[in-house]
Amino acid sequence: MLNKVVGRNFAWRIPSLLPAVVASLLFAGGAQAAAVPIVNPGFDVDDATSADVFCASGWVCFGGGTFTTNPANGANSPVAQSPNNSFKTFSTSGAYQSFSASAGDIFNMSGFGQNFSGDAIAAGSQLLLQIAFFDAEGKPAGTAAGGQVAPGFNLFDSNPVDSTTPQNVWTAMGVGTNAAPDNTAEVRFIVLGLLGSGGAGFFDDISATVVPVPAAVWLFGSALGLLGWMKRKAS
Repeated sequence: MLNKVVGRNFAWRIPSLLPAVVASLLFAGGAQAAAVPIVNPGFDVDDATSADVFCASGWVCFGGGTFTTNPANGANSPVAQSPNNSFKTFSTSGAYQSFSASAGDIFNMSGFGQNFSGDAIAAGSQLLLQIAFFDAEGKPAGTAAGGQVAPGFNLFDSNPVDSTTPQNVWTAMGVGTNAAPDNTAEVRFIVLGLLGSGGAGFFDDISATVVPVPAAVWLFGSALGLLGWMKRKAS
């Protein structure tokens, strides 16, 4: 009788245990993750020794307020996190790179941001890393979202760098996603400055990884199989 009671109690817990087990398998299967081939991840390709250069090679810039900067310009930019340049944004602006993606893919993005005292971020402004999913028509992915941006579903934000972030140090930033929603065709990795309140921000050393849908599905199936075995064992 005791075993049956324990089995029933465990069965009720399976839905709540599933995310934790899946997460454990994802971490345990870290070798499944593959690097995304971000072009010019350190914003170091352009030669900006004589002046700042608009945008950055390999990136699509938007908003107008973006520059590849170099410490040779003195007080205008910080010493880069990686060997040469860093990437500056002001006003509302940023840059992105796009890659093909499929529903079920899981992505992570990391990098560094700085609140530089030479043009400090004003209160109410911030820097973000973002991962966004789009369909084949360039609309936010996921039929449940109806072509609209849905944070936590087809758009994911990193921890911010803002006016409260210590100045003149490179602060680690990172963001991860849930499984890409249905009808996903594209993933976009974005460095974004929301700096309408004033100041500027700097980015450097961007990287990204993906757990492709076959691996993600295998891990999810493994989690279901493990939970089924645990349920049978308990009963």
